[in-house]
Amino acid sequence: MTISSAPDQALVLAAIEQVWGSMLFASAEAWPAERAADFGSGVQAHIELRGDWNGRLVLTCDSDVATQIAGAMLGLGPDEELPELDVHDAVGEVLNVVGGSVKGALIGTWALGLPDVSETSEAPSRDDSFVVSWGDAPVYVQILPDAA
Repeated sequence: MTISSAPDQALVLAAIEQVWGSMLFASAEAWPAERAADFGSGVQAHIELRGDWNGRLVLTCDSDVATQIAGAMLGLGPDEELPELDVHDAVGEVLNVVGGSVKGALIGTWALGLPDVSETSEAPSRDDSFVVSWGDAPVYVQILPDAA
């Protein structure tokens, strides 16, 4: 991972690739730009990052994808049911580890908040996010600076 003074797409993507490989035994690849990223109701996790740059990292995915991520993290089979709270906790923990990896690669003194996870019915705009693949489904990732 490259070291920089503010999070950028390359750094966050490298952290996602590392975390998904080690925690979820999956690969994170860029979603093809020409492919539509369909979205139903979903889960959105965010975590604040404070230092020379202030803002938050946000991960948004469809509810089915969130359940699959939680199942992969917990080593469950595809037919095993998970309570919504466990799904939220798992998605939040994945983002927490991504955030920790990003924080560790940044120059200077940084503080990482606690993840917060909620339900959402809207996908983020592709104008302020990048999209990675979870299998055949999109996962939106945003690096959002605080408003000036």
